[in-house]
Amino acid sequence: MIYFRTKPDAVFLAIVEEALQHEITEISLLGDSAAITSWEGLYPQSAARFTPYSAVLILRQLLAVHRDTRVYRLPNSYWLLLYECLKNFCLIHNDYLDEYDQGAKRTIGNYTLGELDADAMVAIYFWDTDFLLLSQDETGDPTVAGEHEPGSDQDWLVAETMPLLEVVEEVAWHVPAPNAYFRSGSRRYPDTSNAGETTGRF
Repeated sequence: MIYFRTKPDAVFLAIVEEALQHEITEISLLGDSAAITSWEGLYPQSAARFTPYSAVLILRQLLAVHRDTRVYRLPNSYWLLLYECLKNFCLIHNDYLDEYDQGAKRTIGNYTLGELDADAMVAIYFWDTDFLLLSQDETGDPTVAGEHEPGSDQDWLVAETMPLLEVVEEVAWHVPAPNAYFRSGSRRYPDTSNAGETTGRF
């Protein structure tokens, strides 16, 4: 599991799972040089640090971490990629709903969800968004791709130097009240219209 600021509920875990799977597939289609413009348009900040190839490697690593029972701390560049991944997936989900009548929903995992509010999810679950202020040189991560053609030797170097993520032995995340962000009748996620208070730290 990824070490978020707030302990994820089952709905958010399902959203992250589907977002990672969806974006891995989508970015894999952008691996040739002719698709670089599309890559830069979809992931404007991540594209300054990663090629589509290296981004897919990291998203696959994030998916494996997400499914692990252990809790892992992410470096800044990983948070950036996860941020844009989540934003893009929510945009696609909401655009799909807009094609149908008001109140339409779509199945994600075991849940039928209406509008997804990516900004609210970031505010609840991300520690901060300082990673948006970092320049390419300030990420400090060996996964930074720089400017080169996809499939180059540097991409293979990225694959060999991806960091081992730190396991967090003692978590200290916020624990929201049960059903704080989603409950029967919720038309969006997160639904904070009647959110309970944080129960403490765990």
